[in-house]
Amino acid sequence: MTPSTRVMRRFTSWHLLVLPLLFVAELAVFAPISGVQFDSAEAFGRSSRYYATDLITHAAPLIVLVVGMTAVLMTGGIDLSIGSMVALIAAMMATFDPGASFWWTAVPLGLLCGLGLGWFNGFLIARLDVPPIIATLGTLFLFRGLCEVRLGDQEFGTFYDVPGYAWFGGLSGSLLLITLVVALGGGWFFHSRLRRELLMLGGNRVAARYAGIPVFRRTTQVYTAMGGLAFVAAVCFTARNGSVSATSFSGLELQVIVAVVLGGTRVEGGNGSIIGSVIGVLMITVLDEGLRSAEMFHADALPFKIQHLKYVLMGALLVIGVWINRPADNSSG
Repeated sequence: MTPSTRVMRRFTSWHLLVLPLLFVAELAVFAPISGVQFDSAEAFGRSSRYYATDLITHAAPLIVLVVGMTAVLMTGGIDLSIGSMVALIAAMMATFDPGASFWWTAVPLGLLCGLGLGWFNGFLIARLDVPPIIATLGTLFLFRGLCEVRLGDQEFGTFYDVPGYAWFGGLSGSLLLITLVVALGGGWFFHSRLRRELLMLGGNRVAARYAGIPVFRRTTQVYTAMGGLAFVAAVCFTARNGSVSATSFSGLELQVIVAVVLGGTRVEGGNGSIIGSVIGVLMITVLDEGLRSAEMFHADALPFKIQHLKYVLMGALLVIGVWINRPADNSSG
């Protein structure tokens, strides 16, 4: 075994251990703040069940989104418009009649809206050759503006009155959607030819084209799928919160990108891990829940809002994620 091979193996093993260790350390710090009790086995079991349920329902829409964002980053792209896209889909659905007809009017149109918005991003990037960061930054403002035109200054609570809709915001509905997207969709993707093509596309776009990979088509398909998953996430969010406004889900794209990068997907493309992205989501969710609980019980102890630390810590997590995912051949330099 050559010295370079030994260095690479040591780096890989270290990288695989860092994320779970960070997650366990974060749980140890924030779980007690969020209400997990260690007084007795009974108290621990009861409080940890409540805590786990809240984490899963809170994390479900983010988990759905990171599956798509992982594929996007694997191609060397990025989608900064995802928060505005989810808000626009929810805004469009919120203006429909909340009766039983909602299921065959608003829901199918919401799915078509998501696919169309995702396709538009892919068209700008693949066909018009606009850099992904510029294209999706532009559609971030475009989609948010359309959302404000649609809703104005009002907050629509339509989703509270849709029969059976709130089920998707609970534990059972969240687990079903996570299973469908991650276990089935992600499992198929991991073993599919599409994954290998996206990895090659992100690693070397010119070589991928010479290898016969339909670069334009694959790029458009990835962003269209991102739009479809944005619809699923919009259902999760609105089923749990019951309402939407023009400013809903601002900053959502930051959470999704941080989770994906922290989970092992390189921003340069050519590499990606759905399981790592899911762990990244759980880390962000634990952080968010912990800060929210601290804000609730210790708001008077500090001169600033504790929840404002969220973006400070998320920025730190993003830097850590980029650092631990740097190429192995640079690890000693």
